[in-house]
Amino acid sequence: MAISPDIAVAMCTYNGAQYIVEQLESMAAQTLLPAEIVVSDDGSADGTIALLKQTWERLSEQSSELRKVELTVISNKSSLGVTKNFEQAISATTKPYIFLADQDDLWFPQRLEVETSRLKAGAGFVFGDAQLVNSSGEPLGHSLFEALSLSASERAGIVSHPVDVLIKRNIVTGATAAFSRSVFDKAAPFPSGWVHDEWLAMVAALSDEKFAVTESLIGYRQHDSNQIGVKKNTLSTRMAKLRAEGAERNARLLTRITSLSERSNVLGASATAQSLISSSLKLQQARSAYPRSRAIRWVPVLGQVITGRYFRVSNGPRDVLRDLVQPL
Repeated sequence: MAISPDIAVAMCTYNGAQYIVEQLESMAAQTLLPAEIVVSDDGSADGTIALLKQTWERLSEQSSELRKVELTVISNKSSLGVTKNFEQAISATTKPYIFLADQDDLWFPQRLEVETSRLKAGAGFVFGDAQLVNSSGEPLGHSLFEALSLSASERAGIVSHPVDVLIKRNIVTGATAAFSRSVFDKAAPFPSGWVHDEWLAMVAALSDEKFAVTESLIGYRQHDSNQIGVKKNTLSTRMAKLRAEGAERNARLLTRITSLSERSNVLGASATAQSLISSSLKLQQARSAYPRSRAIRWVPVLGQVITGRYFRVSNGPRDVLRDLVQPL
């Protein structure tokens, strides 16, 4: 077990007392330790901070190396929400390589070592698959990528042409992610409408950073209190999406692409990326203006199909069907 002077971990907590001990124990068992861990707590009322400090003190007593790891805990008096809380945690780190951590997962021993090797080999952004586990830490029988129905073309594309993939949908889960400080410097401040992991990934893509994808290096815990989790993409979940009210989703997507469009020049987006962003903005503007009546909605939907935008910057037939039948 050794400490890397280049690694910082940014972890966010919120009422995480039930799982925080197991997460800290898995972090302490890494084959390569971080130089610093920054925890930003978003107003926990269940003793999370006290338990975190007690646990780390206990673990440090058992290891001279752990005693060298600098632990910083930030306690928010008022809630920032997940995205801004992660921005705060990352801002407080000082190392060139930043790893994200949720409060309730289980890291496999080589997570930091494997992802650090990818970063040192030239990747600016690393993320990966994960083993999905239940509240007791037992495997659910399928992986994160399987739950997301990640295709072979998406897995290849995120390495070769990441903007092309991410403009359609986010496939990056922050609990698996690590990135260079330069990515965060460009990404901050995080805009509204975006979750921290998808924004950081998009910024890395637009900045022409190299992406690396790993196999499962964490147990990604799924439970009733997840602030952000994942559900396996089944027929029932697809049907639920078709029945879900779509106006709020369309407004959120429009907010996202508008903020991305406004910052794309500053982020150094290429002409090709700018074209994708422009196409996505036009599609989201059209979607937000679709009529509530399904009987006449097919006309503007067909118009967007003809432009090719559904296939270039969205999820093709699935989103066409969704926009045709979803209540607005």
